[in-house]
Amino acid sequence: MTTKTDVQPAGRGIDYSVVEADEPRHPHCRNLLDYWKARLQPDGVMLRADFNPLDIPRTMGGMFVVEPVNGGTDMRYRLVGSENEERLGQKFTGKLFSDCYSPEMASDQTAFHNRIIETCRPACLRGYFIGVDLEHVHYEAIYLPVRTEDGGMQVIGGLYELPAEKG
Repeated sequence: MTTKTDVQPAGRGIDYSVVEADEPRHPHCRNLLDYWKARLQPDGVMLRADFNPLDIPRTMGGMFVVEPVNGGTDMRYRLVGSENEERLGQKFTGKLFSDCYSPEMASDQTAFHNRIIETCRPACLRGYFIGVDLEHVHYEAIYLPVRTEDGGMQVIGGLYELPAEKG
């Protein structure tokens, strides 16, 4: 998946330019993926109850938990780590994607998260944000499906700044 958005969002300050990566490069993303893999159930999904962020404290500030709402037509941030909320200049915890992002980005991200939930497979994105004066900062994010106690699905992940490319 490659998503490129050059239009400044109307009324919502965040958009992005990203590409999907085969494997995470950032150490925190790799740690989250390894943690998830080590706790997979026989059906190939990790239980939400088996996820304890205190097991991997260095990743906590960049973590997020997302759940589908309205039958998956939108997503809600159950939790967003303080480092990301501070870096992006707004509170995301408790908010819908449709309230946080441009309509195009909200739609893309909802579809992307639904794919992770439906396939029960992790994914990784790399890119940068547009419209929050962070266009120069490159990020990597990991997305991991988990099953809740009631049989529902969530996505747990992390968003972290990549070191500048040497060149």
